[in-house]
Amino acid sequence: MEKVSKKYWDDSWATNKIPNFVVPYQPGLKNYPKRYWHQYFCDVFSGMETGKMKLLEIGCANSVWLPYFAKEFGFKIFGLDYSEIGCQQEKQILSEAGVEGEIICVDFFSPPEAILEEFDVVISFGVAEHFEDTTACVQAFSKFLKPNGIMITIIPNMVGLIGWIQKLINRPVFDIHVLLDSQDLAESHKLSSFQVRDCSYFMSTHFGVCNLNGIPTKSIEWFIKKVILLFLISFSVIIWYFEIKIGRLSPNKITSPYICCVALKLES
Repeated sequence: MEKVSKKYWDDSWATNKIPNFVVPYQPGLKNYPKRYWHQYFCDVFSGMETGKMKLLEIGCANSVWLPYFAKEFGFKIFGLDYSEIGCQQEKQILSEAGVEGEIICVDFFSPPEAILEEFDVVISFGVAEHFEDTTACVQAFSKFLKPNGIMITIIPNMVGLIGWIQKLINRPVFDIHVLLDSQDLAESHKLSSFQVRDCSYFMSTHFGVCNLNGIPTKSIEWFIKKVILLFLISFSVIIWYFEIKIGRLSPNKITSPYICCVALKLES
């Protein structure tokens, strides 16, 4: 069962601005997380002939990542989401990026047969944690993958400090997440006939993962919590500055903002 409704996503995308797609080479602290992600994906795709592969992003509505995967790695890109508004926004993002791609507007639990076992890589950012049965969700994702295809599942680390702060400043958003640690996420993939290559925490800190969605904009509550969140984000930026100068801190269960799982679909 999904912990969040389609209406929630439609309303969220309807009020969001169209974001800029990821450009990983820009300098400065603001772009530090994108450079961090870029190194991560370079490591994941190392040795793969990505220019000959198809990549599907599940939950692609308003995503900044599809143009990045096309431009940086040469993937033939596809996106899937059940929000019509989010899909239209994703098409606009691809158009503004000058990238060709196909956006499929369906529920991933009820996909057309034509796209089953069609993709070499399936990736999701912040989808699996919204379903009570994580294993069933991962199994639904796996249907899109070719045998020996790669699954990359990324979720926010809601069992750590990020989750505690999200619960404090915006409880309704916290409540639409299933609490999963790295072991839980890895186990869901193992139960879905995947060989887990790596399932670990990502980055040392990034309080920008927390959000105020649903709180009336410009209200006193929103203003106070926005100030708190900006203060916390500033703390993250200070940490990034020292990481650039001295070296990266180790990701961990307490302070890391994300959990990333990379798994290989085993042949049946």
